[in-house]
Amino acid sequence: MRLQRTLKLVIKPTEDQKQILLETIEQYKLAYNYACKIGWEAQTWNGVQLHNLTYYTVRDKTSLPSQLVISARVVTTESLKSAIKREKKGLKSRCPQSNNPAIRYGKRSYSAWLDREEVSLATIRGRQRFKIKVPDYFKQYLDWKVASANLKYDKKLKKFFLNVTVERDISDVGTAEFFVGVDLGLRKLAVVSTSDGRINKFFDGGYVRAVSEKYQALRKRLQSKGTPSAKRHLKKLSQREKRFRTAINHKVAKEVVELVPAGGVIVLEKLKGIRKRVKVGKQNRRWIHSWNFAQLQRFIEYKAKAKGIKVVYVDARYTSQKCSKCGHISKKNRKGQAHFVCERSGYQLNADLNAGRNIVKNYLASLEGKSGHGEASPSVWDAVNRADVGSVGCAMHG
Repeated sequence: MRLQRTLKLVIKPTEDQKQILLETIEQYKLAYNYACKIGWEAQTWNGVQLHNLTYYTVRDKTSLPSQLVISARVVTTESLKSAIKREKKGLKSRCPQSNNPAIRYGKRSYSAWLDREEVSLATIRGRQRFKIKVPDYFKQYLDWKVASANLKYDKKLKKFFLNVTVERDISDVGTAEFFVGVDLGLRKLAVVSTSDGRINKFFDGGYVRAVSEKYQALRKRLQSKGTPSAKRHLKKLSQREKRFRTAINHKVAKEVVELVPAGGVIVLEKLKGIRKRVKVGKQNRRWIHSWNFAQLQRFIEYKAKAKGIKVVYVDARYTSQKCSKCGHISKKNRKGQAHFVCERSGYQLNADLNAGRNIVKNYLASLEGKSGHGEASPSVWDAVNRADVGSVGCAMHG
C-alpha cells in the first residue's frame, strides 16, 4: 500500500527570483486559459488533440519551457473534462478560466532536496534554485520519495507556497472485524460509537462553536469599520481562524483513529449535497456552511491509512429517521435534537448514536448487495444486530 503526504512549504526567493516566479505564473495562466478556450470551442478534453491545437502557439506566444506548456495542457484537460461533462448533463457550466492558477511540477520540471531545504524549479528563465523552509514536523518525511508539486502564489499573504507530495510504500494489514463510526453533527462535532456500546465517545462542539461565534462577532465589527487597519486585522483574523479549525480537525481525527485497531473499518458519510439536504435554522445553517467537515474526513482518512485502517463512504439519507434496532423509518421517530424513540418498537437511544449505527448498517447491507436506503428487511437488520462489530456514523443528519 502506498502512503502519500503533501508538505506545504514556503519558498524564499530573492527579489529578482520573485519577479521571475510571478512572470512564470502569469504566462502559465495565459497558457492554461488559452488551452481551455480552444478546448471549449472544440468541445474536447482529449490530451493529444489539445496538444496539437495549442502547443506550438503557446510556445510562440510565451517564454515557458516545454515542460510547463505540457503541464498547463494536462491541467486544462482535467478542467475541461469536468466542465464539458456538466454541460452535456444539462447542468450549468462554462469555459474554465483562472486568474491565479497553481503551476503543476513533475519530475522533469523540478527537483527537491528537503534535507538541505532547497528546490529547483523550471521557470521562464530556465532552472532556478530556491531556498525553502521545512518545518520540524515535516522532517519526519525527509526519507520519503518526492513526487509531484504545485506552486501557488498567495496574493493576500504575498507568499509563494510549494505543495510537495511525498510517498512511501507500507505493508498491508490484515482485515479485522471491527467497524467504527464518526457522526458529524450540529451539537456534537463528532460522535464515535460501536454497536455493542463498548465505545461511545462524544466530541463536544460547544467550545468550538463558541470560538467560531467570537470570530464572527469580531469579523462583523471590523467589516463595519472598513479602515485600512481593520482590513489588515481581518486578514490576520482569517488566517488565525483557519489555523484554529485545522488544529481542531487534526485533534479530532487523531483521537478517532486511535480508537480503531489496525485492519478495522471507519465508515463515513458522503457529504456531497449535504448542505441542500439538511434543513436547519439560520444559526445552525451558518455552522454547517462554515465548519470544514470535508477537511475533517480527509484528516481521518489519511491518518487511518497510515495505521492500516480502511475508510469507506456511504449514503446517509434517512439515518436520523430510521430505527437502528428494527429498521422502521419515520419522521416521528426523532423526538428532538438528541432524543430518538422508535414509534414501532419503542427502542430509545441518543439520536447521534442511532444515526451512527444506521450508517454502519447501510455499509454492511451494501456488502450484501442491498442499497441500505429504504426500510431493510428484518433478516438483514437481525443479522447486523447479531454481528459483534463496532458501528459507525458519520452523518450530518438528513
